[in-house]
Amino acid sequence: MLLNTLVENSSEKAYCEMMKNIEKQDAKDEWIEKRAEKLIKNFGNENDWQIIEQLKIKLESKSIDDDIYNKFITDICYSQAKADYTKKQNNKYY
Repeated sequence: MLLNTLVENSSEKAYCEMMKNIEKQDAKDEWIEKRAEKLIKNFGNENDWQIIEQLKIKLESKSIDDDIYNKFITDICYSQAKADYTKKQNNKYY
């Protein structure tokens, strides 16, 4: 009986730990998503042409496809949001 109880307690503890980790990951993903969306909105202004011109120069291209540009901005914003989250977490411990 004792062994059975230990196994049950261990399984319950592992399940609770797994659920806690899932909740933490969900909260992290939600924070990053909101931050990235906010950053993406900041790119919807009249200065985009300057970024596009710099990209054309660096990519040695005459034109930049809108889909490629939007993917580029999205990737940058999500990367920045992830970096912001990491920084926020690291600052909690200091």
